[in-house]
Amino acid sequence: MRAVVDTNVLIYAYFSDAERHDEARKLLISLDKWIIPLVVVVELFWFSRGAGLDAKRTRDLILTYLADKRAELAHNELDEILDSLSCEDPLDWEDELILSIAEREGVPLATFDSKMRSKAEGRGIQLIP
Repeated sequence: MRAVVDTNVLIYAYFSDAERHDEARKLLISLDKWIIPLVVVVELFWFSRGAGLDAKRTRDLILTYLADKRAELAHNELDEILDSLSCEDPLDWEDELILSIAEREGVPLATFDSKMRSKAEGRGIQLIP
C-alpha cells in the first residue's frame, strides 16, 4: 500500500520516547511506499532544530526516511501551491500542500493529527491508521 505520510508519523517513529512510537513504526513498516511531500521534509528540519538537535542529528533524521527504498519524495504542482495560498489560516498552509498530494495521487493519508484527519475526511481522503 502507498500512502502520503505526514510529519508527525515520521517524528513519532524516529524518537523512541514519543507517545505513539510503536504505532508509528508499525504503520511505516506496513506500507510499501511512503509518499513524503517536500513540505514534510521542511517541517522535519524545523522540528529538529526547534527540538535542539544539532545539524548532524537533523541530517540523520531526514536521511533515515529519504534514503529508505520505500520513500518517494513528492513535489506540489503549481496549481496546488496557488490553491493552498487561499486557505484562511496561514498555519494550515502546510496541511493544504500535504492534502493536495494525497488527493492528486489518490492514496490514503497517514497522520495522527486530528485536525488534519478532519480536513482529509471532509475531502474524501482515506485515512490510516
